[in-house]
Amino acid sequence: MNNGWPEKVVERLQAYADRTEVQLGEAANKFKEFLNKEFAVTEPMDEDEYYLVEWAEMFVIETRNLGTSQGSRRETKTYVGLFVGLDDNIADLRKNQRERAVTLFRNNSEKAINDKVIGIVSAKEGMWHINGEPTQEKVDGSNLPWFGLEVDDRIIALLNQNENNKGKPIAPSSKVRNLYIIGNDANSFQNEIKTFRIQLTGDLMTQEYEIGRPVKCQVIEPSKTDFDTVYTNRDFSKTMEYNNDFVNEEDKNMLRPERFLVNDTMHDVFCDLSELVETYDQKKLPNYNGTGHYGPLIVTRALVSRLNREPSDSEWDQTGRSFRMNVTSLALQSKYDKNSDQSEITVWVPGRVHDDTHPFEYKDEYGEWKPYAERTPVIIFGRLKLRPYKDDMVPSITAFGVYVPPRTARPGAVGGDTSLDQFGGN
Repeated sequence: MNNGWPEKVVERLQAYADRTEVQLGEAANKFKEFLNKEFAVTEPMDEDEYYLVEWAEMFVIETRNLGTSQGSRRETKTYVGLFVGLDDNIADLRKNQRERAVTLFRNNSEKAINDKVIGIVSAKEGMWHINGEPTQEKVDGSNLPWFGLEVDDRIIALLNQNENNKGKPIAPSSKVRNLYIIGNDANSFQNEIKTFRIQLTGDLMTQEYEIGRPVKCQVIEPSKTDFDTVYTNRDFSKTMEYNNDFVNEEDKNMLRPERFLVNDTMHDVFCDLSELVETYDQKKLPNYNGTGHYGPLIVTRALVSRLNREPSDSEWDQTGRSFRMNVTSLALQSKYDKNSDQSEITVWVPGRVHDDTHPFEYKDEYGEWKPYAERTPVIIFGRLKLRPYKDDMVPSITAFGVYVPPRTARPGAVGGDTSLDQFGGN
C-alpha cells in the first residue's frame, strides 16, 4: 500500500503497524488523525515530503518511547473516586524475562540467537542493525537505541516471544508504579466502591497526584473481570478532573475525604486504629510463592503523637531512606495503657512517597501547603504489617498516602529568618 505516501513515510508507518499489530492502512489512518490533532494538517498529500517524513518519525517515536501515542490511544472508561496513595515501589515488569534471556545468552549465546530470544545489535552506515538486519533507528552518538542493552561489552536486544511479533525487538525494561483510587467506574460508583490500582508508566510515575481529593479520570479496564488493576494512556494526567460532580448535590458532603474515607458503610477499606491486629488476621493475603502472608491495604484515622521529618537510612527503600511518625487514638489508648508501647502505631513513610506526595503537610484555605504539628488528626492509606514484639504481634503501617483535614490541622512551626540581616549591621 502506498496511496501517494512518500516511501520513507510508508517505511515508518509499517514500523508502527508492526509494533501495534495493525494493518498498514489502519496505521495510515491513525497517522492522519495524529497530523490533524497535533499540527492541524487536514490534507497531508499537499504537504512537503520533508515535513511528512519528520511527522511520521515523531508519530512512531512517540509510540515507542512514551507508550501508546495519541494516534493509537486505547479506549478508556471514566473512573471516579478519591486518590488515596502512590506506591513507593517502581517495579520492572520485564525484569524476569530480561534476566532469563541474559542468562541464556551468557551460557549459550548460539542457542539464544537461534531461538530468537536475543539479537546482536551493531551499528553500520549510521543505522542500528539487529543480527545484521537494518532497523529504522539512526545511530545517535554514543547513545544506545531504545532496544539496546549492554551485556559483557556487547550490545544485545531482547526479542519478542509472542507468536505474532516473534523476533522483533522490545525495550529491555517495562517500569510501572501504582496509583491507588477508592472508587469505581462512573456507572458503578453509587452501588459498589472498591480500591483499584492505576498502573502508571513513563513520566506519569513522577507527576503530582493530590491525595484525598475527589477526581474523575480516564483509565483502560483489564480484559479479566474482578481484576483490581487498570491501565493508562500517556495522556492520563491530562484527563484528570478534580471535582465532585459525579454525585448528586445532596451527596457531595459525604464525599468530603474526612467523611468518605472513614465511612465503613461505603467501602471496606477503613478499619479502626485499635483493631489493626484483628483486621490483619481477617484480611491478610497469601504470598505469591504460596508461603506466608502479607498485609492488606487499609485506611485508618489517627492523631499524630510523634513526628520526625528527618529521614533515616533504609536498606529496604528504593531511595535509601524513609521517614517515621507515630500515631494514636483514644480507642487505642483505652485498649492498652497509655504508657505501653502498644498505645502507639508506627507509620513508615517511604522516601519516594515523601518526595512525591505531601505526607507531612496540609493544604490551607489559600491552597498553600503548610506543615502540621503533633496531635493533628490524619487519615492514612497504606499497607498493614505485623511483627513479633515480646509476646505480642505489633502492627505498623507503610503509608502510601496521608491526608490531613485542613479544618482540624494544628499548624506546625516554620523556619524563621535565616539571613544575616537579622543580626543588624552590614
